Amino acid sequence: MTRPASEREVAHDFNNLLTAIIGAADAVLERSEIDPETRADIAHIREGARRGAVLVQRLRDDTPAPPDLISVNDTIRATYRLLDHRLGANVTLALDLAEPGGQVMADPSQLDRTLLNLIANARHAMPNGGTVTVGTARRVVAVAEPRVPDTVPPGDYVVITVADTGSGIPRDQISRIFEAGFSSRRHTGGSGLGLSSARDIVRQSNGFLAVESIEGRGTRFEIYLPRVESAPPPAVPEAAPMTAARTVLLVEDDLLVRHVAERALRRAGWTVLCADSAEDALEVLNESACDLVISDIAMPGMDGVALARLVLARQPGLPVILTSGYAHDAVDDGGEVPNVVFLTKPYGQAELLAAVAGVAGARAVRSPPVE
Repeated sequence: MTRPASEREVAHDFNNLLTAIIGAADAVLERSEIDPETRADIAHIREGARRGAVLVQRLRDDTPAPPDLISVNDTIRATYRLLDHRLGANVTLALDLAEPGGQVMADPSQLDRTLLNLIANARHAMPNGGTVTVGTARRVVAVAEPRVPDTVPPGDYVVITVADTGSGIPRDQISRIFEAGFSSRRHTGGSGLGLSSARDIVRQSNGFLAVESIEGRGTRFEIYLPRVESAPPPAVPEAAPMTAARTVLLVEDDLLVRHVAERALRRAGWTVLCADSAEDALEVLNESACDLVISDIAMPGMDGVALARLVLARQPGLPVILTSGYAHDAVDDGGEVPNVVFLTKPYGQAELLAAVAGVAGARAVRSPPVE
């Protein structure tokens, strides 16, 4: 299905902003002199931008995001920073996180949504105030445990708990709270607890949900997610040998993106020529020899696909990387171009340099111009 141009433009522009944020964060994190607290704050900014990219992906594709390896404790801390002091004057949000925290495979935005839902329900269960405690623990289940609503099978789990000191759930309702649309607050305008959706989200991550409640003493929800060992670090592509000067033409109409990409390429040893349009890029190529062209696809005037075709018609062996903040651009705006690598925005410095290393090896040394 073809998206409206306005939606395409919004997705592209938003991913340009995220690319600039991620690139700037990467540049700061490379500095050895920053203090640990600042480094942690910058890492959180970068993670927030990454999550924003996942949300844009879901909005534009109408498909669930693939699960990712995430730190449960880091996710909860990010939620805490978002909600602290926003639950009301009489409600305290507390953390009880086991260290070292575990890792799970899940959609970060969906896990955020589940946590926010459970915390919101806990707040509503304490109209006179109280404490919501979000905790984590590692638990090995040896024998299947029947719980409400799920039976937890044997396995090694990271358990996320959301507990409140509220009024609790009546016995005659606890078996119904996971029904779609069920609400215990209809007389106060509540539209539903959202626990049916929360259960579905947990199941999508191969997890299980359990609840315990005592009237007058509070409620405790537990999310069981399979614990995952740390993934091996990705292989870092070897950079093309610096046996001669290398020049890249960077074609990008967004000033922020152009700035962070140019800086990353210069730090990697490239001489960078910049253009803010395809037309300007063709003029640069008329005057200067390049080893690589990196171009955005969606630009005013001639787009990046058309530029790539013209460049390859002149120099068939020249590597070209096309970037876009909207994944369908390459198809909707002219089809695939042979021998061109596509790099999706938002990208970080590592992704950009990996793409460059992957295509530039064959032309690490530029052939001298023909006299």
